[in-house]
Amino acid sequence: MQNFLMKPLAAGLLAGLAVSYTGLSLAEQQADASKPPVTELVLTNGDRIKGTLVSVNPSSLVWKSDSFGQLTIDKKKVANFNTVKKVKVQGVEDPCVIQGMEGYYLNYICGTDENDQELHSIALVALDSIVPIVANADKPRSTGKIALSGTFQRGNTVEDDLEIDGSTSYRNGDWRHTGTLDYDSDSTDDVPADIDYDLTYRLDRFVTERWYWYNELGYGQEESKDVDERYIYGMGAGIQLWEDPNSALALENGIEYKKELLDPSDEDLLNPDWVSRTEVVYYRFSTDFRYKLPFSAEFFHTNEVLYSLQDSENWELSADFGLSVPLGVGLFSEYKFEYDYDNQPSSPEADKEDTKWTIGIGYNW
Repeated sequence: MQNFLMKPLAAGLLAGLAVSYTGLSLAEQQADASKPPVTELVLTNGDRIKGTLVSVNPSSLVWKSDSFGQLTIDKKKVANFNTVKKVKVQGVEDPCVIQGMEGYYLNYICGTDENDQELHSIALVALDSIVPIVANADKPRSTGKIALSGTFQRGNTVEDDLEIDGSTSYRNGDWRHTGTLDYDSDSTDDVPADIDYDLTYRLDRFVTERWYWYNELGYGQEESKDVDERYIYGMGAGIQLWEDPNSALALENGIEYKKELLDPSDEDLLNPDWVSRTEVVYYRFSTDFRYKLPFSAEFFHTNEVLYSLQDSENWELSADFGLSVPLGVGLFSEYKFEYDYDNQPSSPEADKEDTKWTIGIGYNW
């Protein structure tokens, strides 16, 4: 009889313990389940901000705080965040939900079919665009920079050198438009300046978070090598191998067509074999590397190799090594070494090798 009474008593105690463990009645649990999940932004200093994601752009994350309104936060200060509403991630056609971060890497699940969803993981700083789909907030954005360096010398030596490097990028969804200008004017001892410049336009289409197709158009001249006009068309594929707050490496492979119209010298006009134009199709390979140094300085290195598909002896190499140091309020100083090697210059009088050191100041936005 005692055992018969003890069994229901024990069952009642276990049920009571279960209710006390959850701390909620059945009605309270149902009410709590109806509440939307909490979305929260966690910063690297430990601060937690409840709210909703507005967007992610190349340099920052925009978060609408429940208490402080809309905040723009540097990506490098973001430790974790999540979303409830679906978002559009660069290079992914399906809607995604942000799951959170592990270290530098952001995890998100994409797909409309629950049985066929895919988990993605990529460094947050490598994503140029995340926007809520419901808000259609993927508005065009633009960034850019311009750097200036020069020499003005009078006395025993008369020298006037001016170099301008500028670029601007316009991003709309998975499409990115980029324009660049490289201008160089060099004059010594009052000799008319040699003007070299290149204007380039690129259109990139992101097909995944890391991969993109590119198309490039270029126009310029290089008086220092007797090139009156230069036309370039290129296309290919690029991949961001990695990108985090400390370093990044991108690779590109493609095909490039180059046509040059040459300026003849007096000797060229007397030479029956001289040609006034060259047209070459190259295989192109390039790399773009950066590494963060102390005090927010950054080392960068880019190189490009062009290898003729018609003549194995015709190839070119160009490489830049530099250091960029921020000065505040968008200003920066830049120290750069440029190296160019052309195994078959357009002009027989031109040197195969060119080197140049520049120190300049610039502004980015």
